[in-house]
Amino acid sequence: MKLPVLEDLESRFRVASSCVGLVGCLCVCYAVWTPYWFMKRGLWTVMNVTVRAPADEDVLFKAQESEKVFGVLASLMALSSAALCLIFALCWTSRTVHSYSNTRSLLMSGTTLYPTTLLLLTLAPTGFFFLLSWSLFTSQHREEIQQNPLGLGSSYWLGMFGWVILLVVQPALFLVEQCMVPDPLPDLMRSILYGQLPSEQQPTSRSYSNASEPCYSKKTTHSTPRRVVSLA
Repeated sequence: MKLPVLEDLESRFRVASSCVGLVGCLCVCYAVWTPYWFMKRGLWTVMNVTVRAPADEDVLFKAQESEKVFGVLASLMALSSAALCLIFALCWTSRTVHSYSNTRSLLMSGTTLYPTTLLLLTLAPTGFFFLLSWSLFTSQHREEIQQNPLGLGSSYWLGMFGWVILLVVQPALFLVEQCMVPDPLPDLMRSILYGQLPSEQQPTSRSYSNASEPCYSKKTTHSTPRRVVSLA
């Protein structure tokens, strides 16, 4: 782990996306696990909501349970996405892709890992699940919020800030990167073709040359006939 290296435009966008995603994930985790949504009560606080009809009680119970489930799911995804953001921000460089053991086979098939694309695929569902929980809470307490909007706490506002970052700011940053940063795949393919292929051919040429050399035994024994002369 080291400080982020901003050596090119791609690295700057990768670090920016990682930092933005990390802030959004922290806001989501804070909102889910703190009780400062409305009047110092949160998702885990049992709140009395006025029910107009007895049939709406079952619907209200399911809505309260759903917002908790979506909140827990969003927080778990936020923790894993935050770890991924730290990896791409602190441990990833533009030369990391060359360290794959199967780099050549992946590149020749037109496949490579784009960090910002992977961040978008993990952060967008995180923000979506939290938006569901946030929307259910808002719809259930709409009348109370309209009567006392100052009762909304830091968890509610930071939660809204978190899903806006994950669902609006992060995709916008990704689109800007797609317009400004060229695709690195052709350069990686050229570097693999012209950089690794000659070195890969050297053992083959040596093996052919070794195969063409004649083989001689280390020790050769020559048997010469001996003539026996008898003196009569």
